[in-house]
Amino acid sequence: MSKIDPCYFDLQIYAIYRAIWERWGDEAWHVVWRSGEVLFDEIEPTLGLATDDTPFSAMRRLADYLRQVGYVDDIAVRQIGEDELEYEMLNPVILPGAKRLIAEGAVPAHISTTLMFALLRKRFGLKAEMLGEPKLLPDGRGIERWKLSPIGE
Repeated sequence: MSKIDPCYFDLQIYAIYRAIWERWGDEAWHVVWRSGEVLFDEIEPTLGLATDDTPFSAMRRLADYLRQVGYVDDIAVRQIGEDELEYEMLNPVILPGAKRLIAEGAVPAHISTTLMFALLRKRFGLKAEMLGEPKLLPDGRGIERWKLSPIGE
């Protein structure tokens, strides 16, 4: 099987999320979050998650998967407080389209973020909340800060 060109993939994701936003406005956020759940269900068997994984070890396994499939050049998850973490991606393939969507006021895809959130919710009963806006840096890094809490709090 041939590999898909990352620029084409970015444009395709941009076009899909742009069209969803044009049709449903901020209701498009439902598609963003649900797509992460659906994708997680599809790839979970390939992640090799163990029953004794911690949230951070499981997120690192998912991060390794995202690097191996070519979604990012590099990726890191760091605990920066008791219930806070920093999520850093280097050159995610959807970064150019995400920047365009944000500049247009549209809803960006957040593919890896929604996957991580789905992992935390489904495997560990944790809710992740993004703190502030993602930082999209000129060197290709995207950095997010999240707060974790048990579902129901």
